[in-house]
Amino acid sequence: MNRTNLFNRLQNYDSKFIDFNGWEMPISFSGTLKEHRTVRSDSGFFDVSHMGRFHIDNSYIDIVNSLICGDISNHKSETALYSMVLNHDSGILDDIIIWKFDSHLVLICNASNTKKISSWFDVNNLQYNYINPSTSLIAIQGPEVVKKLDNYIHIPDHFECTIDSPSFLDSNVVIARTGYTGEDGVELMINHGDDIKFIDLIDELEIIPCGLGARDTLRLEASLPLYGQELNEDVTPVEAGRKWVINFDHQFIGKDNLLDQISTGNHKYIKKFVIDDKIVARYGDIGICGDVEGKVTSGNYSPILKKSIGFILFESKPESDTINLHIRDKLIEGRIIKGKFLSK
Repeated sequence: MNRTNLFNRLQNYDSKFIDFNGWEMPISFSGTLKEHRTVRSDSGFFDVSHMGRFHIDNSYIDIVNSLICGDISNHKSETALYSMVLNHDSGILDDIIIWKFDSHLVLICNASNTKKISSWFDVNNLQYNYINPSTSLIAIQGPEVVKKLDNYIHIPDHFECTIDSPSFLDSNVVIARTGYTGEDGVELMINHGDDIKFIDLIDELEIIPCGLGARDTLRLEASLPLYGQELNEDVTPVEAGRKWVINFDHQFIGKDNLLDQISTGNHKYIKKFVIDDKIVARYGDIGICGDVEGKVTSGNYSPILKKSIGFILFESKPESDTINLHIRDKLIEGRIIKGKFLSK
């Protein structure tokens, strides 16, 4: 099983580890509920070094642009772009984040899709350097993060990125004002050796370690999709409710089918729902909305909203906002919402 470079350092905490797509990763430290609430109210950090990281020279930016539904070519340097890599049928191979600099891109993909994405790059003649073996990726999230870290690293503006040379580290660190929790914060790509020093600093600043359990409940509460659940190769960005990530002003693989889906409306629909109760709909539970059937892709209890929330995938457009959910031999009423679960 794979381990991140920070695995041994994380043993200093009271941690619980699981097999996560071939990686031995922490599911929790002080408990998912405590970690969730601390990130919402203060600050926490996640070791996300299992995620795939590629260094790509900007001479290949046109190829990158043809493989994603966003437009990185026209993005300014030192900005971040969330986008999706699509197959020829517009299915989502992965959702990614790109940090753009004057000379190169840093492209980050989901750990489970690293081999698939690198193979897709190879097929499309995109050259890259796979930089996981020498770097770690740490996400520090929460409303107090900027205040706590501001004296130690340069904090870029929201969805911007920078390369910094902190005095207490031996090498440069790449910093982006991005994240996957719905909170403010930063993500740092940092060389091995310096990553341990940075965790030592985090400890001194009383930023708590958080596991994959809290990362999942936080992203769901923030209305963010998860690859393998809301997103997969049989779902398009249109069907996933992510039309805002598409830029039709450039040519990319899968573009024509997306235009057709938007024009006709004949496609699957992912919707957000709430249940005014503590009972939780889980992956695979069936929901009926009129004559339209759907399957729950994610569901959990929101500690902040104090109600159950989730995503559900319908085969066609639902006819109303009321869902009858079949949850463990019970018929539970839920309702579709149009905005985010948690509004900041």
